[in-house]
Amino acid sequence: MKRLLLILLVTLASSLPALAQNWVVEDPKFDALPNATAYFGARPGVFAGQYGYRIEVPKNWNGELVMYAHGFQGLEPRLRASFPPIREWFIEQGYAWAASSFSANGWAVREGADETRDLALYFAQLVSKPKRTYLFGASMGGNVVTDSLGNYPTFYDGAMPVCGALTGLELFDYFLSYAAAADFVTGGNFVPNVQSDSDFFIKTYFGVILPALGTPGKYTAKGKQFDSIIKYLSGGERPYRTEGLNTTLGGPLTFYGAWFGSTKPGIINHNLDKQVATNDYVQYKIDPGLGLEEAALNAGIKRIKADPAVRITAGRYWYGIPSGRILVPVLSLHTSGDPFVPVNMEISYRQKVNAAGRGDLLVQRLIRRPGHCEFTPAEFQQGFSDLTKWVGAGVKPEGEDLLGDISNAGVKWTLPLRDDDPMKK
Repeated sequence: MKRLLLILLVTLASSLPALAQNWVVEDPKFDALPNATAYFGARPGVFAGQYGYRIEVPKNWNGELVMYAHGFQGLEPRLRASFPPIREWFIEQGYAWAASSFSANGWAVREGADETRDLALYFAQLVSKPKRTYLFGASMGGNVVTDSLGNYPTFYDGAMPVCGALTGLELFDYFLSYAAAADFVTGGNFVPNVQSDSDFFIKTYFGVILPALGTPGKYTAKGKQFDSIIKYLSGGERPYRTEGLNTTLGGPLTFYGAWFGSTKPGIINHNLDKQVATNDYVQYKIDPGLGLEEAALNAGIKRIKADPAVRITAGRYWYGIPSGRILVPVLSLHTSGDPFVPVNMEISYRQKVNAAGRGDLLVQRLIRRPGHCEFTPAEFQQGFSDLTKWVGAGVKPEGEDLLGDISNAGVKWTLPLRDDDPMKK
């Protein structure tokens, strides 16, 4: 099954330009929960086409609105409006919510930010102007959050990105850095000559990568070198890091992300003829005693430069890296072992927010689990409740310092701890 999925994903990548031209809104109709009213339909996209939307308003509406920004939905042409992960709880608590499909799939952050805002403005016409509006985004939707806070800094009253690719382009830089590390350690010589056909990927992964590196928990000597390099690239030692590599999005699918996301020109559905990602600025690290010195690693690893015409580091662009200059409270959640959108996204965002002098407006929490976006409803509910108290009553919630030692982080925020968690008593 996993092999079939890999072939499917690579095949989709090879047909990307055709897919990007044929977005179709799937019928967004849905049934409202008891004591709530449903609204749905399609609206013109900000740039082209249409996006589907869903809105749900409880009869006891508290006057506050949650805008939900979905994650990466693949490359298929159908555009689907999603439900927020704690939809029932929002309605029970009196919150209205709204969600856009966006007018494109792929890495649609620009569409996501602009069309989520457009839908919020439409909500004010259709229902009523809310007294507060919150932004809640998952995975790629986390980049929609940070992009929105940069381009529309006072439109939202607060935001909660979860498992978020907060710094946009830097996620694809990570994938490229990951692939370049595998290339160097194995001597595979496949970067930057990656091809998108399934035969290339299958032969490279199963014929070169696995024999040379082994698998998490069963690494070869070279595999231990690679694991150490990736540990530092992804954010350092932390709970469930190794277990994360053995999840669905770990192992071959993370390698697939490295191939598809970075080593071929462009990213997903914009600037297909350009090289957007780079590892040129990355300072690689490795633990001592593994038979590879950092100086040799950094001197020998292949460096890929981005096209400067599309490498925009801030502002209202397709691949903008946020400046960190936020004006409203932000509370983020991230699973500690996430192999696909790793903790380094949170660390980099903290650095940018601190550098912009806005560190007091960002609270971050790790959740002790291995998978991408592996949260419980209780964790979402606690995070969102704490955010709204912060916005409404000025009670700043607790978080943790992700710039420090995170090897045992997340105990307080993980609800519940896993049965195999060493901190479970």
